[in-house]
Amino acid sequence: MDHAPLSDPMIEEVSRLFLALGDPSRLKILRCLLEAQAPMSQGAIAEATSLSQANASKHLAFLVRVGLANREPQGNVVYFSPVMPLVGEVCDLVCGHVAERVKAAYHALG
Repeated sequence: MDHAPLSDPMIEEVSRLFLALGDPSRLKILRCLLEAQAPMSQGAIAEATSLSQANASKHLAFLVRVGLANREPQGNVVYFSPVMPLVGEVCDLVCGHVAERVKAAYHALG
């Protein structure tokens, strides 16, 4: 797979995406959104992830800002969903890598 060299602004943007994925609370939110398979309200996300409303709001705003989640106002309620297929593909790729590392470590013990 050939890739064009990344410019400094592109590297900054990629860095923000990795920063977003480096926080356990944001990963819990993304997992919740992926599993829901439908947009969710901030309150439902907070409840499902055991985050406070304020904490969920802060992390959702960050995920929207870096382009990993969509924000969809509907009347008095705002719904969030993952940006697909990007989020699903990134999570599958990283989770597959982690699973392989765990499996290799387990086999090394035996």
